[in-house]
Amino acid sequence: MFTRLRSHRSRVAAPLSGRLRRAAAVVTTLTVALAFSLGLPAEAAARAKRGNTILERSLRKPALGVSAAARMGVLVGNGGVFIQPPLGYGFGFDLRYHALNLGFGRLGLQFTAGHTRFQDRALYSYVDEAGETREVTRFTTLGHTDITLGPSLQIPAGVLFIEGGVSGGVAISVFRWPHNHLESDDTEVVGYEPMLRADLALAIPIRNNQGIRVGADFVKIWSPQRNWVISDFDPETTPVDTQPDTAVFDLYLDVVLAYQAWF
Repeated sequence: MFTRLRSHRSRVAAPLSGRLRRAAAVVTTLTVALAFSLGLPAEAAARAKRGNTILERSLRKPALGVSAAARMGVLVGNGGVFIQPPLGYGFGFDLRYHALNLGFGRLGLQFTAGHTRFQDRALYSYVDEAGETREVTRFTTLGHTDITLGPSLQIPAGVLFIEGGVSGGVAISVFRWPHNHLESDDTEVVGYEPMLRADLALAIPIRNNQGIRVGADFVKIWSPQRNWVISDFDPETTPVDTQPDTAVFDLYLDVVLAYQAWF
């Protein structure tokens, strides 16, 4: 009975399934035709009109990208003990050359240089020689000047590129911490440390191979455990929640908005 029931169902379903397959084929054909007639040529025409030839360039041909960026820094490491809120600003220069065809994208090299600065303001009062109480504004500053080089990946994604990379280099870092109104009593540390940068961004051509780049850079700095340790600066004024081995030059994030040009 099971065999007959299956056979009967297959005989009934055969004409119906055949019609469904033919209908699906027609719908698929019309969808593809509509996509090619309205979508792809229109997109290509729009690209040609805007002059973004970099989007049409073969992956076998190299692509050079140059960008000038504004940075918004966020301290996610130990430096935030002194800077509140842990936000900063900066600028950067980025050069990427992608030449190796991977089939889905291009592999190349990236060079990045820039500066990110964090500041916190404090008001100190003191009595001058005339016996008058005065106030002065002082700034705690933490700055990093970075130079890195490393591999970079570029993946075309329609009207934009997905770009990311990892690079290593050197960070020249400066930390200045005032304790009172006198600059002579400030704690100041300068370091030259190895650093690692990992970045991910969307690069969007807008017109004539020029556009914007939006992304984020994660930066890690390795500080030698000498006078870079926060608790060694001034035990009496070091924040209470500071760990004994906390280094002031540490991890931070750069949110990047850049002007970019392709060649």
